[in-house]
Amino acid sequence: MEKKFIRTARGRVFYWISQRQEKAIMFTHGVTADHTLFDRQIGFWEKDYTVIVWDMPLHGESRPYSDFTFANLADDMLQILDQEEIGRAVMAGQSAGGYAAQAFIQKYPERAEAFISIDSTPFGMKYYKKSELFWTDHFSDIAKMYPYSYYCRAAAKSAALTEESRQSFYDCLARLGKKSMLAAADAVYKDFPKYSEVKFTCPVLLLIGEHDKTGYVKRYNEKWAKETGYPLITIPDAAHNSNYDNYAYFNKSVHEFLNKY
Repeated sequence: MEKKFIRTARGRVFYWISQRQEKAIMFTHGVTADHTLFDRQIGFWEKDYTVIVWDMPLHGESRPYSDFTFANLADDMLQILDQEEIGRAVMAGQSAGGYAAQAFIQKYPERAEAFISIDSTPFGMKYYKKSELFWTDHFSDIAKMYPYSYYCRAAAKSAALTEESRQSFYDCLARLGKKSMLAAADAVYKDFPKYSEVKFTCPVLLLIGEHDKTGYVKRYNEKWAKETGYPLITIPDAAHNSNYDNYAYFNKSVHEFLNKY
């Protein structure tokens, strides 16, 4: 993977890209993670796709960054694709990375080949009860009370099932640091409620880890699938970071889905 970056008025944004193939897929990680969340996707997908992974602004190496909004992230994603002269790409996003992908598709629908939602939830407040958003509304107030080493261990254990996956996420958090972790989470959770539900014109696949116990993510996905008819695949032996926990099942399931189109 070649490491590159774009310059924006808000800050530099870093991404990694594989050798050029006819098709393209862009993976976006969730809040407080970084591009290494997709380490187990690269080898599988680069055989047939141009693979792009990136550090979402305020995460990884894409710091400092000002004026974080998912609408601005959509513009950053477009700038990366334009810089690489990629017309259309599959947009895959894990957790809050799914919000970035939805914002991109909402703003630039003609550039999306498909949407792959990985333990994410839909835009549109109709899916959420106000009481259920208490944790995200007060995340930074709660998280800042804990010693950061304890928080990193607890967050990794909660989000991932396998030791390899837990270690990977723990390392992401350790690299980010407490101050940057709180800033990133705060920015994500404050901006998320501002967006309306996306009316997709591209194929959509929802995936959820069998043991995903993060908030109400599992129930939101069941409701999302029921209301829209989008296929929902449960990844066995996986938690919230399902693409890393059971990467073989994840890769195979997404590949089979995309081969239908």
